[in-house]
Order: sequence, then structure tokens, then C-alpha cells
Amino acid sequence: MSDATYRVVVTREDSAWLADVPDLEGAHTFARSLARLDRSVREMIELAADLPDDTVGGLRLDYRFQTGDAAVDDVAGEVRALRAKADELATTASRRTAEAARQLVEHGLSVRDTAIALGISPQRVSQLTDTVRAS
Repeated sequence: MSDATYRVVVTREDSAWLADVPDLEGAHTFARSLARLDRSVREMIELAADLPDDTVGGLRLDYRFQTGDAAVDDVAGEVRALRAKADELATTASRRTAEAARQLVEHGLSVRDTAIALGISPQRVSQLTDTVRAS
């Protein structure tokens, strides 16, 4: 996987989405749907940056959508940033929950008490501590 984050500027023209990667000379592509555009952008970056063939899925992309309305673009960008932060926090919370469940159970708390202490279900505590024990 590439450590770089590639900024991708996306605009709409007629029935196509156009993408430009300003930091890679000549890196432009287009598609009729955003889902297809993402795949095209990843393939184009892999080629333009001369990356290994297996990097497509692991590329970090920072999409900037330009709709022609700065207020709409700002709101969409804010939502994307908030969702990225929420995903990061959810990942951290999951990891820390597993660590805390293991520590509390090892410290002698029951599964039910651990669940209440962490605000999760007893079933989830059992899953987390069984997973830790199985590792």
C-alpha cells in the first residue's frame, strides 16, 4: 500500500464525472458513475505513480467534489471529514473495548458486570474475551 494520500478533484460535466489528481501530471479520468470513477481513479493513480499492481484497493484518496456551488461543496466536505473521524473513533472504541473487556474479566469481574461497566451486552463481552483467549 502507498503511504501517500492522493487528492482527487471531481467535477460533473453533462452525464460524466471527471477526476483530476493535481499532484500527478496528466492524471485525469472520467466515468458515468461515482462507483466506476473510484475504480478508474485508483487504476489511473497506480499507473501514473508507477505503483505495484496490488495497490489499487489500498490507496488513500481525498476526494474533493466541485458541484459549482461552494456552500454545497463545503457541506459535503464537512460531512466526509466527520464520517472519516467517526470511522476512526469507532475503530479505536472497538479496539479499546476489547482490551478493557479482557482486563476486567482477568481482574475478576463477571461477564455481566463487565458488560455494565463498559456499556455493552454480556454477549459482546463473551465474544471479545473468547476471541482474546482463542488468539
